Amino acid sequence: MVQKSLNILFTSAGRRVALIRHFKKTLSSLNIDGHLLGVDVSADAPALHELDDARLICRIDDPRYIESLIELCISEKVDMLFPLIDTDLMKLSLARPEFARVGTNAVVCDPELIEATANKYKTYDLFKRFGIDTPTVFELTERCEDSYRYPLFMKPLDGSASKSIFKINSRKELFFFREYVERPILQEYISGREFTLDMLFDFDGAVRCIVPRRRIEVRAGEVSKSVIDLDPAVMDAGWRLGEKLRGARGVVNVQCIRTAEGRVSFIEINPRFGGGTPLSLYAGADFPRWLLQMALGDDPGDIRSAFTPGVYMLRFDDAVFLPDLPALKKVQS
Repeated sequence: MVQKSLNILFTSAGRRVALIRHFKKTLSSLNIDGHLLGVDVSADAPALHELDDARLICRIDDPRYIESLIELCISEKVDMLFPLIDTDLMKLSLARPEFARVGTNAVVCDPELIEATANKYKTYDLFKRFGIDTPTVFELTERCEDSYRYPLFMKPLDGSASKSIFKINSRKELFFFREYVERPILQEYISGREFTLDMLFDFDGAVRCIVPRRRIEVRAGEVSKSVIDLDPAVMDAGWRLGEKLRGARGVVNVQCIRTAEGRVSFIEINPRFGGGTPLSLYAGADFPRWLLQMALGDDPGDIRSAFTPGVYMLRFDDAVFLPDLPALKKVQS
């Protein structure tokens, strides 16, 4: 692999300290010159203080957001851009050609896939079109209230991070949560072991590696305890889905449930790095290393089994201690 400089930008750096530390280690291990940049709206975002260069930026819904990022990519000669939350995925995807024109590879999925994953009805249709098992989605109307078979599952149509999701056990609960959850949808309730699959796609959209993380405990919508579990049925279903997805790029995480009867039912697709990805990295699935290698024209080869099963992640709170918040240069608009 030819050594070169590689500058990387992360949007909405937030709390992704472990991921950014891993990227930093990867640059060093690959003997690549370059630096890590990140943006956020708040100077007290912990991950900003793990970066080589941190900047404040306008909100994602500001019309100047993409323009500000492109200006930063030009001034700092950014080679690769990685989004870390759902909110700006569509904007970044639509602007991929603009980033490419200034020499930045925005590692984000195509707009069609992002649109399908941002709306639970469209995600359901996507799974059904692929012939992939997924919980049935019911029309939420007053005419059907007496015909539902409880329990059910209610969630926001365009929700994320496991916010405002509830098990509905009765008609009474349905009435209550229908008013509480914004833009609610009803779903068949399925219980079993919950898995998150970290899927790595190359820049041509081919799935290269799938790591199954079984969720043991979740706090505030993010996994706090999990283990690499090579359940054969889950792996088989994951590869079938990965080979059908079109327009995927970089790391995509997919959630599914493995029932006691052996059913593997997929419930969600998040086209970005997941909060629990550090477990996959620690177990040997070195997504940052492989993505940087691919960006430099060095294919990592067969990486389907390049990780160790049975590795646990037991998360605890860590902290970044600073005498003061470093002066952060505000992105010019």
